[in-house]
Amino acid sequence: MIAESIDDLLLAVVLAVALVFLVMAAQFESFLQPLIIMFTIPLALIGALAGLWLVDGNIGIMSIIGIIVLVGVVVNNAIVLVDYINLRRRQDPNMSVRNAVLEACQVRLRPILMTTITTVIGLLPVVLARGVGAEFQRPLAATIMGGLITSTFLTLFVIPTVYEALTRLERKPRAEAEIAQ
Repeated sequence: MIAESIDDLLLAVVLAVALVFLVMAAQFESFLQPLIIMFTIPLALIGALAGLWLVDGNIGIMSIIGIIVLVGVVVNNAIVLVDYINLRRRQDPNMSVRNAVLEACQVRLRPILMTTITTVIGLLPVVLARGVGAEFQRPLAATIMGGLITSTFLTLFVIPTVYEALTRLERKPRAEAEIAQ
């Protein structure tokens, strides 16, 4: 029964990621920007596995539920960052992509850190608990905490870099098409 539950939860993770991507594609009216945002999920999984390792947990039902929650939170942080970059580029069309990215990172750093810090502090008692049932809840909290910590710091470096690189790639075909006409 546990193996079937884990298989069902893994399917739920895949469906959650697919649905998040589709909703973002509809919202951004682009496939490129949701792809940039989805780069946060592997960054979060690194921390989730590290968090499980630190508490001597293993991948089970609760840790997979933690990963599902983690997908939503880390994608939200990336959306906040990418949306602000887009806002700055719309407000000032002459602004370079790099300047828009740098400004977005400075402005959105505080809200992203506040979200991460409050969630991590809120889950700290669950990770440190030693009472009855704590071993059941600890993997969930460790997964979310580890994933949030690593994805927050890596998101602030990797997502802006990926955004800038993919924006350059997106502009090259357009520029070449305009020259051809």
